[in-house]
Amino acid sequence: MLIWTEYLNKLEKLRSNKDVLNKDLLVSCLCFVSLPAGRQAKLNKTMPEIIEAEITKQKLTLALKGKRILNFYTDWPRGLYSQAGGVKKTAEAMKGLKIQNIDRQGKVVVLHLESNKIIALHQRMSGHVRCFEKTKDAEGEKHARFTFALDDGSCFSLIDPRKFGTMWFGSKEWFEKQPYIKKLGKDILEIEKSVFLETVKESTSGIKSFLLRQDKLAGFGNIACDETLWRAKINPRKKVYKIKKTEAEELYAAMHITLADVLRNGGTSMSDWYHPDGKKGNYQDKFKIYSRTICPRCNSSVKRETVAGRGTYFCPLCQK
Repeated sequence: MLIWTEYLNKLEKLRSNKDVLNKDLLVSCLCFVSLPAGRQAKLNKTMPEIIEAEITKQKLTLALKGKRILNFYTDWPRGLYSQAGGVKKTAEAMKGLKIQNIDRQGKVVVLHLESNKIIALHQRMSGHVRCFEKTKDAEGEKHARFTFALDDGSCFSLIDPRKFGTMWFGSKEWFEKQPYIKKLGKDILEIEKSVFLETVKESTSGIKSFLLRQDKLAGFGNIACDETLWRAKINPRKKVYKIKKTEAEELYAAMHITLADVLRNGGTSMSDWYHPDGKKGNYQDKFKIYSRTICPRCNSSVKRETVAGRGTYFCPLCQK
């Protein structure tokens, strides 16, 4: 499993900062309580979040960097946004271009190519990017929506059963002007504490609704949001303007602890998401509050309600 060393080092600094982390928060980040056997099959479907995008980026960097694109195929042109035009023109425009680097913007995986070109993939609700040793291996994958044949005989595809995935192709400047991209807020894996504290204040929205706004904080998904709020002992419906500075500081620390735990466990594979090499994540076995019935901190019953249009799990006793 790949580990983002710099990020985990940042986590250790947060753990040792007594001004930011209270004792209960430190205990909560260490209490890995596995779900009961058979519980996983009963979980709701979830979409890839920022850590799943980060893991995809890391593994694609190892698998694809330096290779050239020979061809491009799609059975879902409605999900393609291309500066070059339609599918045929897009395939012609990217043919022969070398993959120089792989990056990420929020939940979007970005491939930087020669000639100032970008391929960007958003896994959305049910997607994952898969690498195949041979191009013909992808032919039997009925949910391969965008497939890229490479010069060494391998290929990679965005696998997406529900057809919500999105692909962009064009210049860097064109890509940055795309509506979804230009509205993205600060990346939650990179945001500094001072910027986070300035962002999370004065809104009349509930805190969960606020955290899920990609134009405010890019990358939060439903699971990470519930897990973060549980660690910070904050009710998901609490109004942002009512959150004290000390609570916001603990929320910032809880966010990084949660994201580091998800990363350390290889992401969450509850339904359709896999690593590019076909491996599964394990964080679904480490949930603290999401999809649980009993709070592992106080043993109270967990409530499930709809907040911000999402199924939300929280402890009514712990989270105020």
